[in-house]
Amino acid sequence: MTSAETTSSTSRAAAGLSVLAVAALALTACSDASAGSDAGSEAGSDADAASSSQGAGVVTIDDDHGTHEIDVDSIESVGAFDNRTFRTLEDFGVELTVAARALMGTGITDYADDEDILDTGNHREPNLELIVAAEPDLVVTGQRYQQYYDDIAALLPDDSVILEFDEATTDPETFFDGLIEMTEKLGQVFEAEDEAAELVEGLQAAMDRVEAAYDGDSSVMGVLTSGGDINYAGPNQGRGVAPIFQEFDLVPALEVDDQSSDHEGDDISVEAIADSNPDWIIVLDRDGMAPDDPEYTPAGELIADSPALQEVTAVQEDQIVYMPQNMYLTEDIQAYTEFLEDFADALEAAR
Repeated sequence: MTSAETTSSTSRAAAGLSVLAVAALALTACSDASAGSDAGSEAGSDADAASSSQGAGVVTIDDDHGTHEIDVDSIESVGAFDNRTFRTLEDFGVELTVAARALMGTGITDYADDEDILDTGNHREPNLELIVAAEPDLVVTGQRYQQYYDDIAALLPDDSVILEFDEATTDPETFFDGLIEMTEKLGQVFEAEDEAAELVEGLQAAMDRVEAAYDGDSSVMGVLTSGGDINYAGPNQGRGVAPIFQEFDLVPALEVDDQSSDHEGDDISVEAIADSNPDWIIVLDRDGMAPDDPEYTPAGELIADSPALQEVTAVQEDQIVYMPQNMYLTEDIQAYTEFLEDFADALEAAR
């Protein structure tokens, strides 16, 4: 091989090696870029996951006192003092650490007999210091315990939340909206939206039936029986019955001034009730909360044994509808659903 050929061959070999080196460098660069891209993508995914999980389980709840951000995953200890919520919380599977068990009655909830739940007692002289021992993350209060809101709030840990839903349910004109809203919001808090929806749907179905079945003309009387007496429960303020009158625009058989929401009803004579001759009577039996009391006389017996009422249309036509025996204690969505179903049955049968 000549010197020129040798030089040419060497140049070609060097060139080939240079091409291979460049290609190798390019592949390395691509590989590094790809690895960097994958790492960046993975890091981005992790960041996205962290971002999406941040705040997961946090719900925003409005109540009578403002807006609350509640981390539902951090709720470990729960206190309950609103009697309208006891059965709802039980339906949601909520475990309580402290509650007004003395307000629950016998055989209404399993909570009532659960000695592991600290009992603050009834609303007359509650032992609120037990709340301190339970250290609840969340408290649901209201109704009979409404007066103790500030006292309870002062006993809670700094990061605890206290909820109260009395504003709408105190007004008979907005009662059912408030009852539904309270049920739905508690469903959110305790991750029981399906159970809440089922309760609401049951109530709404009963309400729809009453709305369709009431003729708009028949007169209605609300009464509350207590201590062996039959007392008047007015359509605007009467305990238990006023929301029924307001929601369905029932025609009152009798209206008097100074109606009250007194737990024993208003002292109107049975003769005055009879003179109004109602087509229907709806009854809240206050003493039904203690059926084992030897002094207890069921509302049905009081009405049946009242001479003054025997010629009243509602009695003659057997158009008397009684609220559930535990209504005075519960006044919850379950009790109103049960009553409205019974009322709808009676209205439909009378058509």
